Amino acid sequence: MNLNLPSELNDFVKGLVAQGRYNSEEDAIVEGIKLLMGREQLRGEIQKGVEQLNAGEFYDEEAVFDEVNAEIDKVEAQQQGS
Repeated sequence: MNLNLPSELNDFVKGLVAQGRYNSEEDAIVEGIKLLMGREQLRGEIQKGVEQLNAGEFYDEEAVFDEVNAEIDKVEAQQQGS
């Protein structure tokens, strides 16, 4: 794939390579695409959460924290008994 980046972006990528942040321009572009993929995945997860909230599928935060703290207390008690 050949890319024609706007000069501002091209200069930015070349600068990152010149600074030693990346070994090549390709490495910098690949990292940028990975970040974009992660952002899109996060958007999907957020949308899924919004849909669950809209459908009434959620947990009371106090109940969740109470369960987590109880589990922590149980594990700590088991470790002290060992």
